[in-house]
Amino acid sequence: MNNLIKNNKLQILGKLSASFAHDARNPLSALKLNLNYLKLYPDIEPDEISEGVNACLEAVERIEALIENTLDFSRRPGDDTKMLDINKIILDAAGIMTSFANRNGIKIVTDLDEIPEIDLHKNKILQVLLNLIGNAIEACSRGSEITISTRFKDQNQCVEVAIKDEGVGIKDSDKDKIFDDFFTNKDQGTGLGLSVCKMILGQQNAQIYFESTYGKGTTFFVMFYLNDKSEGNET
Repeated sequence: MNNLIKNNKLQILGKLSASFAHDARNPLSALKLNLNYLKLYPDIEPDEISEGVNACLEAVERIEALIENTLDFSRRPGDDTKMLDINKIILDAAGIMTSFANRNGIKIVTDLDEIPEIDLHKNKILQVLLNLIGNAIEACSRGSEITISTRFKDQNQCVEVAIKDEGVGIKDSDKDKIFDDFFTNKDQGTGLGLSVCKMILGQQNAQIYFESTYGKGTTFFVMFYLNDKSEGNET
């Protein structure tokens, strides 16, 4: 099980690394352009100097954020859980995947309610969210929208996270197999993503299910229970 999780994490890191290489070019170009301008024109007005320096600082901050996102996900997770705000983890995941979505002409939208904190492994839940958002992006065509929402279900004492896409949907014949190890419809997929998500969530007192109409889109739901789901909570 641990090997499956690690292999899946390496796949995500590969995508993040490719994304980092692509996204770092723009701020690096801005940084170089502004520094060259300041060097070539030493007698420019103070306001223009200030503007150029600020542009350089913004570019550096963007590169730092890209590096931090990649390093944060690559760090080995500890065994301890913490009371965490799932909304913040969602925003982190959406931020990491935004550039990937933008390159594919897809918009990520968040609709986050005020919800209670949950006892979680942050890095593992981030891995689940990156998998689900990445799958949604790959299922969508240009101009599509992905909506990530959170709701507190008082009756079941759980937090519901929904990731809705406008993609190709899932065929009825595949619906019973998508959580199986190594099942995939992607040309270069390994079939580890959703099976790993299910394993991780099972360790986190959470459940995952989906609703999908082929040709119209899919919504994945993750239910994080505040109490042990064996006590009678149902989705």
